[in-house]
Amino acid sequence: NPDKCSIAVQEIDFLSHTINEQCIKPNGDKIKAIVDLPPPKTLKEANEFLGKINWYRKFIPNFSRIAAPLHKVTNKTKHHRHEFKWGPDQQQSFDEFKRLLTTYPLFLEYPDPSTPFILTTDASNIGIGGILRQDTPNGTKINYFKSRMLDDTELKYDTIEQEALAIFWCLSELRSYIGDSD
Repeated sequence: NPDKCSIAVQEIDFLSHTINEQCIKPNGDKIKAIVDLPPPKTLKEANEFLGKINWYRKFIPNFSRIAAPLHKVTNKTKHHRHEFKWGPDQQQSFDEFKRLLTTYPLFLEYPDPSTPFILTTDASNIGIGGILRQDTPNGTKINYFKSRMLDDTELKYDTIEQEALAIFWCLSELRSYIGDSD
């Protein structure tokens, strides 16, 4: 279909992302649609918001920590759907995502194969995460943000075990980026 083809363009929209020569970033129209959403009033609306925001989690540092209050009200079984309560913690998380989507520099730069990667990880009593970046003569290039919540067993780990888990998990998840690099 010629209408859906783009040839020799500087920038292209693909799978809700805008891709150009320097970086990949969220599509502006999709971000505006998320920012224009009112606070959820039902479990379904809260799950839909999480689904939309989750698509851009690689652009948002500490995603899992920010999303934790939302997961508290969305992790409901079918029999407990009527227990949905949107409180101040959820509203703060909702507002923080909207703020980050409109103010944080939302783009990821492509890896430079000639530059070493730096993986910075962290753990908290909520989740683990990391930032994959490269320091170049032109400044720091952010390649990827990665985070997830800890499960019930991992929450019982000592701090040093959670920190080690963050390193192991980030290395495993970002293997396609860092491969066997130094």
